[in-house]
Amino acid sequence: MSETERERSASGWTLNRELLNVGAIIVAAGIAHLVMGLIGHEKYGPFMLLLLGGVLVVTALGHRFYEHRRHRVTMIMECVRCGSIPGGGS
Repeated sequence: MSETERERSASGWTLNRELLNVGAIIVAAGIAHLVMGLIGHEKYGPFMLLLLGGVLVVTALGHRFYEHRRHRVTMIMECVRCGSIPGGGS
C-alpha cells in the first residue's frame, strides 16, 4: 500500500480536494462576475446575456441528446452482434 493510499480516508475525502473545489468555485464566480459586468452594462447587455444563456442551454441539451442516442445505437449494435436480439447476429 502506498503512502498516499494510507493517508486517504475511507470515504475518499481529503482536504486538498476540498480546497481545490472551493478554489475552482471562487475562480468561476470571479469570471462570471467579470463577464456579467462587461456585457451586462452595455446598451443591449441584458438581451445578450439572455441570448448567451439560451444558446448554452440549447447546446447542452443537444449534446446530451446526441450522446444518449449515440450510446443507445452502440448498445443495440452490440446486442445484434452477440445474438441477444431475435433476428440479429449469426
